[in-house]
Amino acid sequence: MEIIDEINGLVGTLTHDDSLASLLENVMDQQLTEQPTLRNYYYVTDLTNPAQIFFSIQYPDIKKPPKLARKLAQGKQLHSFASGWLQSLPDFVVEEGTIDGAWVNLHGVRGKIDYRLGKSILEFKTKDNPPETPEEIILSYPQDLEQLVFYSVIHPFNPKDNYLVFMKNSSPFDLKAFKVVIRDVGTIKSILKSRISTLDKSLRTKNPSRLGRCRYYESGCQFRGFCSCDKLEAIDTDALQRSVEINFDKGFTKKLEKARNTYGISGSFSLSTRDIIAPRKHYMEAIRGLESLYRGDEKDEYKACIWASVNILKKRFGIELSMVERQSVIKSQREPRLRIGFRWLKLKSSIHPQGEIVPYLLHVSLLNNRALIRNPSSYHLAELGIVCATYGKDKGLIIRVYPNLDKLVQVFQVTYKNIDHIQHIVKGMLDSVEKAEQKKDLLSLPACPPFMNDGGKCPLMKECHSQGGGCTS
Repeated sequence: MEIIDEINGLVGTLTHDDSLASLLENVMDQQLTEQPTLRNYYYVTDLTNPAQIFFSIQYPDIKKPPKLARKLAQGKQLHSFASGWLQSLPDFVVEEGTIDGAWVNLHGVRGKIDYRLGKSILEFKTKDNPPETPEEIILSYPQDLEQLVFYSVIHPFNPKDNYLVFMKNSSPFDLKAFKVVIRDVGTIKSILKSRISTLDKSLRTKNPSRLGRCRYYESGCQFRGFCSCDKLEAIDTDALQRSVEINFDKGFTKKLEKARNTYGISGSFSLSTRDIIAPRKHYMEAIRGLESLYRGDEKDEYKACIWASVNILKKRFGIELSMVERQSVIKSQREPRLRIGFRWLKLKSSIHPQGEIVPYLLHVSLLNNRALIRNPSSYHLAELGIVCATYGKDKGLIIRVYPNLDKLVQVFQVTYKNIDHIQHIVKGMLDSVEKAEQKKDLLSLPACPPFMNDGGKCPLMKECHSQGGGCTS
């Protein structure tokens, strides 16, 4: 808890912005009344490969083999690195935006887009052998294409022109961008609804025969030998192919290459705010290829709603950043090794009628005791402090919704006394993690906060406590 305590000690002022909170509460209330969210849902990635989610539920104790886990960890690292140069694009809007089909009458499905550029969704994939042609995408990576087009039909904008970008996962990190144009929205919606219905029935009857063969069956799925995929036909893609047009986009590929080369590609080391606070979690995922036990809970249904509500409010009151302001914020980042999702708005007041440009965090709390909600958690204060210091700001917002307290919304305005010192703390932790990765020395890193040990089931529990200390000490 040392880094949390140290940053919390640098909090200057903390006030409740009841105007902004009440406006958000009204927007959320309207959305929830018009389109009630559902607790039972699948992720888009479940529906692009339904056999795998089926067998993961049937055999929960089967883990990914180390080689596959390491490859996935490498992909996450390269993806994180790409976020830096993708955010530098002039029409960049959002990274890792949560979307929910409930808002467009496609109930039971949700997902998290990689990026949005203007109105277009961009999905970024790293591969040993990236596809060279649209035909290769259909043949080798139909799940990636489906993921993109499913996102497009559950996104409120229903963007027709989107991008599927592939990068080789080793030097020279070749890039290829394909433009995917949605030609038949209705057919794609039908495919999506059919997947949901079929997966529902398969799980209910414990019969996978209608799901189709796992799309990783040939390349290394951990359930091979336990599953029945050898008896299943490949998932038919004829309707999908008729519904989209795929073309290699040479101009956009060159645009991405320029952005990447300007940003630099000397390495893929990058951390999130969570990784700064709990560096052993980052080590667990990036070096060991182990996954957190968390998959989702009832908070998830409100995350898309609060995210959408903030975006509605930005447009309604003119507090959204312009493209020029976005680029200015991106260029102000002091530490390129830190990976932070882009969440900023212009906070208007009588003192600043044009608005102060400030970062914000979005959180959902399941607390049901009003006596416990007077202040943000120490973790969120530390997280916001890291964001503020990284961009040279001394003020930010924490936006929090409470589903169990009649959907109450709180907005905390927080200022920090010494952002240069917080930046020094962040740099020190980044240096320590980089060194620990090079030396493969987990125990040189500070232990995670106790509340992050997955109820004592974290895969690193035994090792973290092998020499005393650890997250529960």
